[in-house]
Amino acid sequence: MSQQNNLEDLYLQSYSFTTAAAIIGSVDRKVFCLLRDGRTIVGILRTFDQFANLVIHDGIQRIYLQEEGSYAESDKPEIYLIRGENVVMLGELDIDKEDEPLEKLRKINFDEAKAKIEELHSKKIQNEIKNAKLLHEAGITSEFTKGDLY
Repeated sequence: MSQQNNLEDLYLQSYSFTTAAAIIGSVDRKVFCLLRDGRTIVGILRTFDQFANLVIHDGIQRIYLQEEGSYAESDKPEIYLIRGENVVMLGELDIDKEDEPLEKLRKINFDEAKAKIEELHSKKIQNEIKNAKLLHEAGITSEFTKGDLY
């Protein structure tokens, strides 16, 4: 079975996909997905379509608070259906090494981390609104939307 997977990987690597098909090699593998609203989802990519809409199985939300050196994870794994236009970044995780960066961080309560990240996002939105007003006064438009918090 391992040799068959290696042959499939070699076959897929010989093509340079420029569409949503580029993620075909990540199906049934553990991935992380950064969303426009700042959330990070970690789970198993089960399927996708031509619009890069994703189905992530056993997904958990992970919150990183780098200023504090901490992180949190949601308690209950879920199935996520993610619209492709909301995906900022998608990447495979090496299941043997994925916990190494987390060892340097302190794990905290998810609700506590969620409240802190929402406060940070609120401050970022207020700063962006202030900057957009200043730019508007100078005749420059800003393309920030409240959904872009990554």
